[in-house]
Amino acid sequence: MKTSTMLKHVANYGLVAGLILIAYSLFTYLIGQSLNKTLGYLSLVILAICLYIFSKQYRDKVNGGVLTYGQGFSVGLLVGIFAGILVTFFSVIELTYIDPSLIDKQLDMMEQQLLAKGMSEDQVEMAISMSKKWMTPGLMFIGGILSFAFWSALISLITAAVLKKNPSPFTENNSNE
Repeated sequence: MKTSTMLKHVANYGLVAGLILIAYSLFTYLIGQSLNKTLGYLSLVILAICLYIFSKQYRDKVNGGVLTYGQGFSVGLLVGIFAGILVTFFSVIELTYIDPSLIDKQLDMMEQQLLAKGMSEDQVEMAISMSKKWMTPGLMFIGGILSFAFWSALISLITAAVLKKNPSPFTENNSNE
């Protein structure tokens, strides 16, 4: 499979995965649970399901039923990165223009958690001021994409192992690694 063909498919899969994750994010926002950590972790489960389904679809529908470990990892990672670009862009728009108060709510929640852990007021204030420095649109975008790349790589290590299907040594396969 040529790299350009693979990129076309993973970009499409990433678009779909990104839209699914944006819809989930909108849902949690509309029900007032966008800061709920448990529901935040559920988005990782959704990402994992998307990476599994799209890697399997790539193997079965695009790559002739064959998927080396390297191909499986690459497909999953790239789908996750494409999805991450979309989701992170949406999140930055949401936090900057749609509901900037979410940042303040998040910082308030962080302050309460740090105080509950027994940190002094000065330590909490320093932690909050450091966090505020990272809450610019550019840094949020870079951090979001890096986070998606990390989680997608981790998930893809597993999905690639599960979905790996090497070509038969008795048939010719022109797939690239």
